[in-house]
Amino acid sequence: MDFAMEHLMAFVQEKWWIILIAAVVLVIIIKVVKAIVKWLLVAAIIAGLVLYGLNYEPIREAVDSVAEYSLDAAFQAMTGEAEDAEYTIEEDGSFTVVSKSIKITGAIGSDKVTVYFHGVKLGEVTITDAIRSYIETAQGASR
Repeated sequence: MDFAMEHLMAFVQEKWWIILIAAVVLVIIIKVVKAIVKWLLVAAIIAGLVLYGLNYEPIREAVDSVAEYSLDAAFQAMTGEAEDAEYTIEEDGSFTVVSKSIKITGAIGSDKVTVYFHGVKLGEVTITDAIRSYIETAQGASR
């Protein structure tokens, strides 16, 4: 039961706007539609929300696994592209490292960077040894 509640709570916290839209639709249905049909529609909408909420975690896990795979592919590409990468310092104190398929942005002195792979943002990650090495190699090549 805790497993199902965790899924529903994650769903409520991250997709509250879907619940809000469903509530508005339910109010309209309750005001407009007649007795039996009204309650069948209300039950169907609530059941749909509950089923979506219960299946929300597996969907999120699938998306996370794809993102993790993409990060692994990006890290592998870093080793071959570090010498060709361009390191630039922006006026706001941030830096950008760009190579053929990878772009990394971050603030100088921060332990987090944003990774883009083939133009797709993979997310913000903590700087690892591989990322640090990539940035340092790009710095050396850009001097």
